Amino acid sequence: MIKTLTFHPSRIGCPSIPGTMKGIVMSISGVKEVKVRYEERAIDVTFDETKISSDEITKKIGEEMGLAMEVSEHGSKKDENVANTCPM
Repeated sequence: MIKTLTFHPSRIGCPSIPGTMKGIVMSISGVKEVKVRYEERAIDVTFDETKISSDEITKKIGEEMGLAMEVSEHGSKKDENVANTCPM
């Protein structure tokens, strides 16, 4: 089944993060589409949940980039507790 979820990374405020993250997520088997919404600090991921889970996507991003991740239904607003800017 194809599903779209919205991921809210902890540090999407860094200019290089969106493109890098999009490349990482697109390389995951089962991911169909990735849309970065920079202003909303969100990444919409469309994937085949028979091939990959949201937990596995979150884990892959965490391993590759060291980012905390909040996941919500597609289009949802992020929790204000997730950082908006890069701490570096």
